[in-house]
Amino acid sequence: MRRFLIGGLVAMVLVLVALPALLGRLTGSQAAAVAPAVKIQGSDQWPIKVYFPETRQVESIPLGEYLKGVVAAEMERDFETAALEAQMIVARTYALKRMKAFAPGGKGGCPDNAEADICADPKTGQAYISKEAAVKRMGALAANALWKRLDQIQAETDGIVLRYKGALIDPLYHSVSGTKTEDSGSYYAHSLPYLQPVDDHWGADSPRLKKTYRLTPADLSERLAAGGKDLAVPALAAAVNAGKAPVEVTALTGTGRVQTVKVNDVTLSGREFRELLSLQSTNFTVTADHGEIVITTTGYGHGVGMSQWGANGMAKAGKNFRDILTHYYTGVEISSVFED
Repeated sequence: MRRFLIGGLVAMVLVLVALPALLGRLTGSQAAAVAPAVKIQGSDQWPIKVYFPETRQVESIPLGEYLKGVVAAEMERDFETAALEAQMIVARTYALKRMKAFAPGGKGGCPDNAEADICADPKTGQAYISKEAAVKRMGALAANALWKRLDQIQAETDGIVLRYKGALIDPLYHSVSGTKTEDSGSYYAHSLPYLQPVDDHWGADSPRLKKTYRLTPADLSERLAAGGKDLAVPALAAAVNAGKAPVEVTALTGTGRVQTVKVNDVTLSGREFRELLSLQSTNFTVTADHGEIVITTTGYGHGVGMSQWGANGMAKAGKNFRDILTHYYTGVEISSVFED
């Protein structure tokens, strides 16, 4: 009997020693974020608070379920498995980077609702679709087949994230760049070392690669006026009627996208011009034709980080998710939330 009591005491000591060591595998604030009631199996078991703009409600759902909805909304359902795996890992990193649990005292990652970790909106977070909504949109057969793939991809990538020098990255992504991805500092306020320009010929088969817009001088004036830029229609029309586009590209970024434009005597950034006119990208040219302003864009999105169609092109060429992620995110480490 005494032997059994001694053995029991030894077992208890081992548990008490091993538990802190297990929690120690988590980095910094991550360890503090795991409540005792949460089973330490993988990050995808953790709840994430998602704000849904259409209902104005915040819902707490398992991270893994959220990620499947993101990949279903963000990617084409017939994309290659390696591309979907890459997007799953990117979406997980993006979400964890914004979760309050990983930044105690923070305001959360959703600018539209301070209680939420993330917005279910591609303009302020990531796109999302529930399985129920997918069934209504694409039919039960297609939705069930997609979710079966996503179940497996989520399980196989559970907990895998992207880091730069040990810290979770901000893994921006877009539909397709067309030629090269953009330096984050050319579109946003800061240049990040892992969001640098890389070749993106991989997305050449994207149906969103090119788009042409035709605007009258009145159309252009109205769009710019909405952004507080007052440009008289007669002056715009005079330039167009003379066969000259009233929009002059005055500077390009290092990747050939538009840095600044001049519309008559008003200067705008390429990003501002793109957003006011709802253009697909800042990679555009402007000409005049038969009294209209003709704008042709290449690519879709801000061009920073991973190209989704590029990821699929790489997957078709036999690349795996590690090849894809290390191509689009310079110098990153692919690891588990639980460090080895």
